[in-house]
Amino acid sequence: MPLNHVDLPPLISVEATGVCIPVGNSEVLLTAVYKSPGRAWSDPDITGLLSFRRKSILAGDLNAKHQFWNSGVSNPSVLKLMDLFDTSDFEISAPQCPTHYSPAGNDDVLDIVVHKNIRVSDVIVSDILDSDHLPIIFNILDHVKIRKLSEPIGKFTDWERFQSLASELISPKLEINSGVEADKAARDFAASIATAYKLSTSKITLSDINNELPGLDLLRKYKQRLRKLWQETRDPACKTAVNWVTKSIRRMTRKKALERWETNIANAEVTPQSIWPIAKFLLKRDGPRAPTAIHGSHGLTFYPSEKANEIADCLEMQYTPHDLCDENHEQRVEARVQALLEIVDDNPPQRIRPCDVQELIKSLKLKKACGIDGIPSECLRHFPRRPFVHLTHLFNHWLRLSHFPTTWKEAKVITLPKPGKDPKFPQNLRPISLLSTTGKLFEKVILKFLRKHIEERGLLNASQFGFRARQSTTLQCMRLADHVTLNFNNKMSTAAVFLDIEKAFDTTWHSGFLCKLSNLEFSNSLTKLIGSFLSKRKFRVSVEGEMSTPREMQAGVPQGSVLPLTLFNLYINDAPQTHGVNLALFADDTCLYATDRKEGFIVRKLQRGLSSMETWCERWNKKINEDKTQGIYFSRGRRPSESCLTLNGRNIPL
Repeated sequence: MPLNHVDLPPLISVEATGVCIPVGNSEVLLTAVYKSPGRAWSDPDITGLLSFRRKSILAGDLNAKHQFWNSGVSNPSVLKLMDLFDTSDFEISAPQCPTHYSPAGNDDVLDIVVHKNIRVSDVIVSDILDSDHLPIIFNILDHVKIRKLSEPIGKFTDWERFQSLASELISPKLEINSGVEADKAARDFAASIATAYKLSTSKITLSDINNELPGLDLLRKYKQRLRKLWQETRDPACKTAVNWVTKSIRRMTRKKALERWETNIANAEVTPQSIWPIAKFLLKRDGPRAPTAIHGSHGLTFYPSEKANEIADCLEMQYTPHDLCDENHEQRVEARVQALLEIVDDNPPQRIRPCDVQELIKSLKLKKACGIDGIPSECLRHFPRRPFVHLTHLFNHWLRLSHFPTTWKEAKVITLPKPGKDPKFPQNLRPISLLSTTGKLFEKVILKFLRKHIEERGLLNASQFGFRARQSTTLQCMRLADHVTLNFNNKMSTAAVFLDIEKAFDTTWHSGFLCKLSNLEFSNSLTKLIGSFLSKRKFRVSVEGEMSTPREMQAGVPQGSVLPLTLFNLYINDAPQTHGVNLALFADDTCLYATDRKEGFIVRKLQRGLSSMETWCERWNKKINEDKTQGIYFSRGRRPSESCLTLNGRNIPL
């Protein structure tokens, strides 16, 4: 391609070099620019470069950070650039991945593309150079395809129409005698409800916007659509509309913020309960952002589909049981569970009443995200009589068959970065499972029978405070603090060891758990139903709208619903309690503590407790993370020396 060097006009704040390249029947000025962070912003530099030719492209580091293109913050340079954008006829394109990787972990998007009278493709980041500052790639598009103002920017659901369609689409015939028929009934029910919801939900398009000022959220979506349309059509009317919407958003935002602040101040009382929310609002910081790059097995990946599969690979390895227990013990447990699942239960099946289902539906949270089937919780709240009764019959059939439908065992997994860790590595992301709303409702039905058996027989350990009514972490901490201070009065010291069980929820051994349920004398039908709930579960990771391939969970309980929390409490319920050693539990967080007048006696007691816990973890495929295990010694007197405990061959200082 022939390139013609161009002598650019004098510049104040930026350094630049430019060439003219032929595109179609015209020339395009392509300018590489750089603005030092220490230099003041100059609008004439940008306008001068863009007006030097009819079609112009500026690309490079303008030191302009904006959250619109995934920067962490918006700096003063970008505010001036956006003010110039509101009054000019150029466009801004930016990559969604960082272009600069700092050793301190402050990765950010520094390089952007400013273009006028010409359209460019999506900007992507290339890793062809081994540098902390990566180049960007984009295509110049000479031909523009005109689109209509028909894209949806909102939706509205007609619930009366939904109730009518749901009643029509639900089939009244129910002949369920096997697990295959149960799965088909679940799929048909979900498809009917999803279809009724889709047909009763209307989409609002740009052409539906009237001259009246719409809501703030609608305006923001309206602006995004108009800006994209302007990039494709270069219609001056679209640019005028973008400027008008931008000014309206700023005006409404300032007005609403001022009104909300004045209302909060006027209604605030001089009490901690009223002052604390205001202080929390003033100290509010931005939440964690989704990782823009993932360091996978083949280096850095930037595309959403590749990132989703890299994270799924990591999670698939994570949802695998530890191979710690004795082989003979494992074989005995597997054989017992297999025999248990083959037993035919002669007891009458448990049944749920429509009024009970109605109460459980009311307990569903409306703002929870829906699963892969796309049915929100609000649909269940608006069920008419026929689908409601039909769903109750389905639940009773599944209880009779001890079967959990396969279609509700696939989770959509999104990830959140763990605080203080590099989000580029998949193991530093916290998975959140989004499950089917109807499936979570059936889990509540199972939990109802599970809790009834637990409460009637008092099965849960009294030292377990996790996910139980009228219990909390605060009460557990107070229990330990009271024990320590009361023994201070008796001139006794206390030592405690805080254990961390590695991937406790994700590595739960399914067969071991079913064996424990049998030991707790749960009915065979309920045990088999929970076995069906845990077996053959799958998940798919979602990143920026792209889904990974399905993966199977070999172990663990799905996080994202209420049933697995109680199940894990039952799994850890038989944690050993040694004589002279107290146990404090909050789900997987475990504390062993002992009290005596002499430090040597305390150390021996705690060592026996740790040895028992170590043996129990190996027997049930649980692994203690020695690096996160901490010991502490509570005493009023001075200690002559520091003692140590031993855990898996590692010293734990007290």
